[in-house]
Amino acid sequence: MGYIEYLQKTIDYIEENLKGTISIEECAQQAGFSKFHFHRLFGIHLEVTLMEYVRRRRLGYAMLEVMNGRKILDIALDYGYSSERTFSRAFQQEFGQLPSSCRNAGYALPPKPVLQEQINHLRGGIIVNYLSDVTINSLDAMDVVSGVRISSNPEDEVIAAVTGWANNSGIKAGSRQFGFDVPVDDEDQKKGLRGYEYWVVVEKQPEALEPELRYKHVEGCKYAVLRITEPMIDPFERIPLGWKKLAGWVNSKGYKTSCDHERFWLEEKLEVGDSVYMDLYFPIE
Repeated sequence: MGYIEYLQKTIDYIEENLKGTISIEECAQQAGFSKFHFHRLFGIHLEVTLMEYVRRRRLGYAMLEVMNGRKILDIALDYGYSSERTFSRAFQQEFGQLPSSCRNAGYALPPKPVLQEQINHLRGGIIVNYLSDVTINSLDAMDVVSGVRISSNPEDEVIAAVTGWANNSGIKAGSRQFGFDVPVDDEDQKKGLRGYEYWVVVEKQPEALEPELRYKHVEGCKYAVLRITEPMIDPFERIPLGWKKLAGWVNSKGYKTSCDHERFWLEEKLEVGDSVYMDLYFPIE
């Protein structure tokens, strides 16, 4: 069974438990992944965070119950809202109208995602000149200085902090640097915040670090690797599409995701002459 089947089990579980408590920890356990691995895989294939997906599915089913004439307070409580007021606010943000105005709405609930259909499409559907073929490579163990930011623009903030430290500390030019998304808690997601971690490779543990940075040793790992040419021309299209092609390739080849140890889905930006590239690293066993 490939990882897609395990991830689909989680989507099925969510669909059956929308009126109960759902957490990223529980869903990761359902899929047999670590929290970090589940966060990355879910985001690659669903294009939203877990809790945003759950929120949308709950409100979609709530809309059906509104249309069926059920009492709005009862619907609110069933789907985890503390009051009719908080439910109505969330409902209006999603659909642009209050529940009381939607009794006769012509709404159709989007079907539950079927990831295998998506993967079948990706196998033959992603052929663009800015995405390379997938290769297998390994990264040796490395020592890094790491920073994490949770904000509405975490990438730029944490990259500036880590590279600023590296420049001030005399880290040699050309030292490898990697970044990746990290999960945030439910409250941060509700505020529209995201998480990003960034590394610069160092030769040894620094004697002193700023409070916002930390040193860590990262184990070596085998990766499936894909290169994106000029990713910043359209980063919100090219980078997600690269991850989808890479994940689809890994699943089609039957590789297992490496989840027994702490592994990372890495992004490495490279400048070669006047060209910019980004290598994506998907950890495998």
